[in-house]
Amino acid sequence: MKLFSSKKKAAILGALVGVMTLGSVAFAASTPIKLDAFYDTFKLNVNGTQQYINDRQFKPFIADSRIYIPLSTLNQLGVVNAQWDASTASVNITPSGTSSSGEVALYQQQLAALNVQLQAKTKEAEDLKAENTRLGAEVDKLKKENNSSSSTSDSRALRDLEDTFNRSRTFSRYSGPTNVGTIDFEFRVDAYRNDLEIEMYIPKTLTSSQITALKDDFRYFDEYIEDLSEEARKSFKDATVYITIYNGEYRNSPTKIGDYTYDGRRISGRIN
Repeated sequence: MKLFSSKKKAAILGALVGVMTLGSVAFAASTPIKLDAFYDTFKLNVNGTQQYINDRQFKPFIADSRIYIPLSTLNQLGVVNAQWDASTASVNITPSGTSSSGEVALYQQQLAALNVQLQAKTKEAEDLKAENTRLGAEVDKLKKENNSSSSTSDSRALRDLEDTFNRSRTFSRYSGPTNVGTIDFEFRVDAYRNDLEIEMYIPKTLTSSQITALKDDFRYFDEYIEDLSEEARKSFKDATVYITIYNGEYRNSPTKIGDYTYDGRRISGRIN
């Protein structure tokens, strides 16, 4: 609704509302007073929103240096709820949104019902938490049993692989060129995560010239190391094989003379 753009004066008679409080406003008949009313002299903002009123009978106005707002206007704007009680000649005013005792009781019932639901959900959450803890304990137990079983199985596989290397002439003996000769090896096998570690010891210690000849004979020796690695991966699939070669018995502080690595595709490493 659009406000009048100019100031207007009008003579009005009757009761006007100046200041409102909660409760009832009662009035008695009195001698009418003639006042000059000035319209559209100020803005009417409700909750920060400007209100435009076209109908004269609903317009706020200024009279006798006071601001007057019709109760019907406040009703329409939703500011208050004003009711005329003719039997007592009273105006009963309550702020808009104030609940009656019946509404309060209804809200209290709804709140009580929500509290019951909340307690039930809280109990359900506690039960689920307890069940989750129990299932977690079961999972941990199964993991330990599985790891124990896997560990036992891996230990057996390591022992079997170590026995195969030590007992089979195909793996425990390497025949090199004349200046290298036949080399016997003792094996120790271990595993860490997905790595397989093989230590090869030469009980009959090689001389420096033999080591040099073995280094020069790397093509054939690399093939021998690769055969060892592929045999190991039959028992430990997808494992990366690390091979270390020592000159001497493992009990007598042997000297490391070579390192090799096999990842399933190619062998890398050399005799130092």
